Amino acid sequence: RPVGASTITQQLVRHIAFSYEERIGVSYERKLREIFLAGIMTQQRSKEAIIQMYLNEIYYGNLAYGIEAAAQTYFGTSAKDLTLGEAAFLAGLPQSPLDWDPYSNFEAAKARQEFILDLMVADGAITPLDAAVAKGVTLRIIPRITANEAAGNATLEAEHFVLYVQNELERKYGPDAIALGGWQITTSLDLNMQTMAETAARNQVAANPNYNVSNASVVILKPDSGEILAMVGSLDYFDESIDGQVNVALSPRQPGSSIKPITYATALQRGWNTADVLWDVPIELDLGGGEKMVPVNYDGYYRGPVLFRDALANSYNIPPVQLLRNVGVPSFVATARNMGIESLREPPGFYGLALTLGGGEVPLLEMSHAFATLANQGQKPRLTTILKITDSRGNVIFDAQQNQLPAVNAIDPRIAYIITDILDDDQARVAAMGYNNPLDLPFPAAAKTGTTTDFRDSWTIGYTPGVVVGVWMGNSDGRPMNGLSGLRGAAPLWSHIMQTIYSDPEMIQSLWVNGRPPPNGFIQPQGIELRPVCLPSNSGRSSCTASRNDWFIVGAAVHGNARIAYNPNMAENLGVWTLATMPLPAAEAQRVLDTQPELSNGSKIPRPTECVINSTRPPEGATVRLYLPVPPFYPDEVKARQWAQSRGYRMAPPSVCPLSVLRGSPTSTPDSGG
Repeated sequence: RPVGASTITQQLVRHIAFSYEERIGVSYERKLREIFLAGIMTQQRSKEAIIQMYLNEIYYGNLAYGIEAAAQTYFGTSAKDLTLGEAAFLAGLPQSPLDWDPYSNFEAAKARQEFILDLMVADGAITPLDAAVAKGVTLRIIPRITANEAAGNATLEAEHFVLYVQNELERKYGPDAIALGGWQITTSLDLNMQTMAETAARNQVAANPNYNVSNASVVILKPDSGEILAMVGSLDYFDESIDGQVNVALSPRQPGSSIKPITYATALQRGWNTADVLWDVPIELDLGGGEKMVPVNYDGYYRGPVLFRDALANSYNIPPVQLLRNVGVPSFVATARNMGIESLREPPGFYGLALTLGGGEVPLLEMSHAFATLANQGQKPRLTTILKITDSRGNVIFDAQQNQLPAVNAIDPRIAYIITDILDDDQARVAAMGYNNPLDLPFPAAAKTGTTTDFRDSWTIGYTPGVVVGVWMGNSDGRPMNGLSGLRGAAPLWSHIMQTIYSDPEMIQSLWVNGRPPPNGFIQPQGIELRPVCLPSNSGRSSCTASRNDWFIVGAAVHGNARIAYNPNMAENLGVWTLATMPLPAAEAQRVLDTQPELSNGSKIPRPTECVINSTRPPEGATVRLYLPVPPFYPDEVKARQWAQSRGYRMAPPSVCPLSVLRGSPTSTPDSGG
């Protein structure tokens, strides 16, 4: 593979002697020609002349060719007046102007600047103190579109969307094509929808003056085609007090609970189902380095045993941690990437179990893309803003209808439907969100809220079969808001946008794909069925007297519990285990307890009072009852058994009956326990 460091002369030759396609391509032939031409240039020109040409010709991004143009574009000053920090910042851009674009990825560009300063220290060009001072000085990047330019152009609208399109064009065709092509570009923008979203976002922020919130971002997508219909990057592009030029839709932020559907989708892929019981009880997470985390629910309460659907619909915090521990962080990250979340680039061990609670940073656009995959029945659409390009002579350069790539199979459509059905279940989320909450729309719509630590971010992302709307509210500098959750902040804005779209015939028309309107409701795929599920309240009873129907994948494998030494009957009554048990004498109970490990705080499961008859022919004296399943992870089992014992639930015994019990030899009576 012909890659590696290039000299300044080689970079200059590559820029002036090769087309954009050749520059970005990987070719031994091009590399050899580049080295050959660089050798000729070195013979014909002095080093001073070469560096002068380099500084005047090289591309710095955002249509800035040469150092003078770059200084004016990014800092509004002449190259001769640049500070050390500004000069080092610009010096780092030419190698990859798109990846280190200060307007869309300032953090990466700043890291590149600090790397350049460190190289200068290593070469003896500056002192360590000079570098430290330059790194500490705040860099103020001027807007790509100035307020004066906007005032002189009455047609300038949707600034962040326009700049996003420019970057996409540059990435695909190179900066020369944009500057010199004379192209006419048709985009996916629905200006009515864009204006509506901008106005709604400003109104929602203004309606919450006591919550210390200053900014919002909105993304609207068509899940079938991947077209971006609207992109509100900030409330006001020209408002420096909110860093308005920063496109928050592209800026990584912690998503809070809005990322939990990824965990549940991953669990369904690994054999979990809607009959599984999860335990919403206090647990302690080891974050490494001596740090501990005790997740709590939004309202501070715990619910004990909850079914899969209720855990996701009500966004309880402990169940997804238990699921992620079981399926593994690498599986979660793989599912997220398949669905459209590409920013989780660190090794899985970097994130830990807090990832399911929003511990990794992702942009609103990527989160909306993942939800579009759910809306599109598990097919990840290719995001697009460019529908057609024609040159100055009318020749078609690109046509999305003819050149569009098909959607990618991301997750099983049956899994997508089950997750969607849960996120659209208004009744299931009443326990945590109450009746008539902002997610309850008069038409089918699936949605998930999210709130981050200290109320720094308020999220709501949701969809119908025809449109995805992602909303973020907060402060660009990360300042905490005053208790503005996803349900109180972003959700009302999401609800308003959704209902406005579906009450406007012109906006509904924009949702059509290939001449057809989207379905009114979510389409049920083949291969799923409704089956009755016993509620946790049935534990301890001899039969299931309280149940509800839920969706299951036909023929799907079911995850097991390797720690259990018996074969539980999970099929007879979904949601509980149907077991034949006998009382366990105190001495035997103590022996079982002695074999159980202690947690770091010294706690164990309560002393058992029953044992399981691991046989299809239970002896006389056995009792058949319904029991709550045992969690796969032992520390969760300890907490769950303690909770069950204190609240009157009955969990499946931890062990099988010894022969002495089956033969009825010990006559000691069982003591009280869990």
